[in-house]
Amino acid sequence: ILRAAAGSGKTFSLTIQFLILLFSGKNKYRQILAVTFTNKATAEMKHRILSVLEALAKGDWDPVRGYLDALNKAYPHWSQQQLQQQAAIIFSQILHDYSRFSVSTIDKFVQQVIRGFTFELGIDAGYRIEMNLGKVARELSEKLHESLEAKPELLQWIID
Repeated sequence: ILRAAAGSGKTFSLTIQFLILLFSGKNKYRQILAVTFTNKATAEMKHRILSVLEALAKGDWDPVRGYLDALNKAYPHWSQQQLQQQAAIIFSQILHDYSRFSVSTIDKFVQQVIRGFTFELGIDAGYRIEMNLGKVARELSEKLHESLEAKPELLQWIID
């Protein structure tokens, strides 16, 4: 889990970790799940992973030097030619089996889990999730009001 401010290098760090795992064995992309908060972060991470793999596969080292250094550190026994060959294989596999390349948002991941266990959860398979922001805001407001009525001292703590 990486938690840091915007622009601090989270995507770079996560991409390095993802790549190290990808290179650790055959078809590893099928076993790795990366979860982000936003669709933008998901798209950026997928793009970055694929761009780095493509550059490595082509032997275009300069634009991906930081990633290459991390991979060389993780796999010191590999030559650059071996790394290039592995990158080409992994890149091709992901492109041909893209649906198994799992970088998603938290909400999409949770939806996939729920859909996979609808029977066990006793949920109708045709369920729909709707986000009624007005209803959620009203319910939260009511709960806050009830809490403040039950413990008025909380109101003073909030004001202070």
